[in-house]
Amino acid sequence: MSFIYSSLKNFKDRARATVTIKTFNIIFFFALFLVVFLAIFIRLSPLTSGNYLIKAFDPWIQYYNAEYLSTHSIFEYFNWHDIKSWFPEGYTRGNLRPGLTFTVVGIYQIVNSLGIPLSLYDIAYFFPAVMGGASVIAIYLVGKETLDRRCGLIAAFFLAFNPGFLQRTTAGFFDNETIGVFAALMTFYFFIKTVRTGKIYHSILGGLFSGYLALSWGGFNFVFLILPIVVFFMILMKKYDSNLLIAYAGIEGVGLLTYSLSIVFPYNSFFTSIELGAVFYFTIFLAIFHILYSNRKNYSRLYDGIINAVKWGIIPVVAILGVIIWVAPNLIPFGFGQRLVSVLSPLIRDSLSIVASVAEHMPSAWSVFYYNTLIPLTLLPLGLFFLFKRANAADILLLTFLLLIFYFTGSMIRIILLFAPAACLVGAYGLTNVLKIFGSFYGEKRTGVSRKRKRQVKRMVGKSEIGAVYFIVGIMCIAQVMHASNIAITQLSQSQLAPGGEIHDWEESLTWMKTNLPGTSVVVSWWDYGYWLTPIGNMTTVNDNGTINQTRIGLTGMAMMQTNEIYSAKAFKALKADYVLVYFGMMYPNLGGDEGKWPWMVRICNDNYQTYKNYGMEEDNWAPNSVFIEDEYFNSTSGSPTPKWFESQLVRLMYYGNPTSPPQNPSDIQTFTEYYQNQINNLRDDEGNLYTANIPVNGQYEFKVFKPT
Repeated sequence: MSFIYSSLKNFKDRARATVTIKTFNIIFFFALFLVVFLAIFIRLSPLTSGNYLIKAFDPWIQYYNAEYLSTHSIFEYFNWHDIKSWFPEGYTRGNLRPGLTFTVVGIYQIVNSLGIPLSLYDIAYFFPAVMGGASVIAIYLVGKETLDRRCGLIAAFFLAFNPGFLQRTTAGFFDNETIGVFAALMTFYFFIKTVRTGKIYHSILGGLFSGYLALSWGGFNFVFLILPIVVFFMILMKKYDSNLLIAYAGIEGVGLLTYSLSIVFPYNSFFTSIELGAVFYFTIFLAIFHILYSNRKNYSRLYDGIINAVKWGIIPVVAILGVIIWVAPNLIPFGFGQRLVSVLSPLIRDSLSIVASVAEHMPSAWSVFYYNTLIPLTLLPLGLFFLFKRANAADILLLTFLLLIFYFTGSMIRIILLFAPAACLVGAYGLTNVLKIFGSFYGEKRTGVSRKRKRQVKRMVGKSEIGAVYFIVGIMCIAQVMHASNIAITQLSQSQLAPGGEIHDWEESLTWMKTNLPGTSVVVSWWDYGYWLTPIGNMTTVNDNGTINQTRIGLTGMAMMQTNEIYSAKAFKALKADYVLVYFGMMYPNLGGDEGKWPWMVRICNDNYQTYKNYGMEEDNWAPNSVFIEDEYFNSTSGSPTPKWFESQLVRLMYYGNPTSPPQNPSDIQTFTEYYQNQINNLRDDEGNLYTANIPVNGQYEFKVFKPT
């Protein structure tokens, strides 16, 4: 009888435990679903302001490519030589990475075959938000595989509300990064999973994702290079096993094989490039090492000697190579030295005006890290501590990922996009371990703690202290949500085409051009606007955001900043210009007008001085050994422009036709024109004269060559 009673009691306990576990699973996966849903929802914030415009510049050229593919065959796409860009030579757009274009067009064709009335523009607009949600799922998988699913959930939450990642996955930001981060995280997930399980098919899946990444985003180089570094560290730590070889070989091998199917694969530089050459040479090293590792029992002394030699020799070798690369990079064969210096040193990039003129290439201040990361940034020390403490393959991957991307983000602000998932993963790793220390997580018992230690914790930390910890964590999570939501609503909900949702000058200008000018008209502007003029305005341009020809861009700068109208016209004629477009921000802050871009026009032009001189383009007003002297246009000490600045063709075109009289009520500025009037009647040039002293009445310049449209 007692046996039956005991059996019934045990069955009852097991049933209760099963119900509890199922309830916990339901709550957990509902929380994960909610995080993914909110991640997509917050990325649809532009719709709340009625904004249905693709954002920024690059996304428009991506849409332009997708639109062409949707109406032409694959053969025609890969042989598409776009004469409307970089006229007159044109540009072969089939050489661009096909991943994003083919993905979106494929979705478009599938959706339409099912009878769902969605346009290609609709899919391109919503695609980034959906991929943002997919990336949240991907980071959950990485966190789950690295530590446990609690870590994955917290990492997913952090990434869902991470401003650095949010800005590149908001609806309308249709660019390669939307696929890039997702594919990178999935590659890391399958790498960690393969190391744990040793199953080849996991490695192959990881390789397919890495190949998809390479076909979609130029940032694939970082992912391809980080895996050899992780494997090398595992060798030095004597934690290498055959699973690492399976993971590495499958992912890198299948990834490169997939990448090689594209016409963008660099066959000519495979053995000499840093990105692919390094992977190839490390693979040879790993194959040799694995043979030695497999026979380590027979040659234990040799094996241990080589490991120790590599371990203790790596520091002086790296130090010597570092000095050579920094002092005499040309000594490194295949051009590796120069490439490494340009990658590692932001100072080198700053010396190249064409590179420095891109805002995304600027170095990051500490405030940028905090603003774009917030709470995960404060948790990084905890995460680093626990990662160093355990230091398995997954931990080494996260450590390498974070530390490398932290450095590169510091030297180039654009890489904050990849710093976001790294910070979220490491921050979640640290927070999860802390919560385990302070008590059960979702009511589960702690593991890995001795009974004696449990008694000590119970004596030192009571329920109130544990409650306080969870309360603080809750406040931190709320702060993260509030911060991201505020940025999404106030900053990311508008397109640069319509700043603030109220200024429609660009929309009106591009519409006018598309309606009134033939598509063969050559419109010359600063390179920033090329990705709008061709896709939206249907104009032919001589330069764009691809910045593939800095000589052409410098010539545009020369034409803009010449103070002699005839010489300016000669430069524009060399560019085969029919029309000249300038963007005047009415001197209003943050509108990004050409009045703030002129220094780059001068600098890039000067960088190509010798080329223009060799072409026989030198004029009698050129400076010695350069085209311009920047200080003649602007006094950096006083912070004021000189009279010569007002004589440049750019300024004459910007100020043309604008009223010069003071606003009727300076204390109540209502329009941008009134703001401009107030500025020019109060600001002074370097000689102490009002701006109006340098501008004809109502901007009525007497042009000899140029005429307004």
